[in-house]
Amino acid sequence: MTVKRFLYLLGLISVLLLTSADCLACMCFGASDAKTMRDAAAFYSEGKNASKVIFEGLVEKQELVTGSIGAPSTAMSMTTAGEHRAAFVRVLRSYRGQASGTVMVMTGLSGGDCGFDFETGKQYLIYASEVGPGMFFTSICTGTSSMEEAGPALRLLRGDAPTADDLLAPQSYYAKVQPQFTATACGKVTWDDGTPAGKISVDMTQVRDEPFPPKTASDPDLSKPDGTFCISGISPGRYVLTADTVDFDHGLRWMGYYPGVTQRADAKIFEIATGVTLRDLNFSVHKQRVYTVSFRIVATDGSRLPLDDLGVMIDSHDRDALAYHLAQHLGDDGKYTVGYVPPGKYVIRTIPWGMPSKQAQTKIAKWRMANQEVEITSNAEIVLKLEPAK
Repeated sequence: MTVKRFLYLLGLISVLLLTSADCLACMCFGASDAKTMRDAAAFYSEGKNASKVIFEGLVEKQELVTGSIGAPSTAMSMTTAGEHRAAFVRVLRSYRGQASGTVMVMTGLSGGDCGFDFETGKQYLIYASEVGPGMFFTSICTGTSSMEEAGPALRLLRGDAPTADDLLAPQSYYAKVQPQFTATACGKVTWDDGTPAGKISVDMTQVRDEPFPPKTASDPDLSKPDGTFCISGISPGRYVLTADTVDFDHGLRWMGYYPGVTQRADAKIFEIATGVTLRDLNFSVHKQRVYTVSFRIVATDGSRLPLDDLGVMIDSHDRDALAYHLAQHLGDDGKYTVGYVPPGKYVIRTIPWGMPSKQAQTKIAKWRMANQEVEITSNAEIVLKLEPAK
């Protein structure tokens, strides 16, 4: 990225940061009335709902960018940590708007902030809004999809006649084609004494090198009374398999990685391909004590902190269903207590909370945010000391 382009991006983010509303959950207003997949494709490609820019592109790289971004009227994109992603996409074919060469496509991290989960090296059909020269915004609310799943939309954009699949109702279409693009994993979970572990969460979590939330899939019904489970809809990639449940009455959780170990480093990594079903993935869970952790924020010079606009974030080094991640607004006294924290190594940070006003941003800028590593092995109080910014 050139210096000029980087400065332009920072300026754009600053404007959006000051004008966006606080949003911690994703709400889309999509093609809910579509009777066929052709109708759904038209919703995003034609008429008043159509995106201004539509193109095919290859994601060449992605970067994690600090600073909240505001989305068009279809969604809001923002995390409590004020982070989003910038995907650098080589345009392969343009259908609408001015997109050529390599462009920057901004979106949320994915999940509750409406961000679209791009994967580096894959091709996508992208529906976007222009937010600056060579810069665009997209989300899960716009119709953007991988090229493998974009058949009905591509045929509409290219002027091809609809296929029989294109004329299916969306629910029927996805029920038919999803197995072609995903995998299934089935097995059985037991307690450490070998008896069935019923009603326990079983999850597949992507092993991802990039600093973005991993893809996940789980059995929506938990494990059955006999401990059996089946996880469908797993996207291709590398995954770990986990199971866990919390015993709230005794301050414990039962947890395990396949093939029945308690450490991420010992877990088996599955190479998941499309259209396959993995069977007989049988493993056990083990008892683990969880803890109560209190956070307290203080100023090193004893002066007053802008506590109304600060939060605390606790992040496990791991990224899977057994890892612990929490962002929480602080109380008026600068304290917060959370229970059921698993043992392990964590990064603890203070963060600006929500969408601070201009006045609050000025106050926060006077302080250097805390960032420290801790290892939790018992109930603890963690004091985060904020120093005046130099």
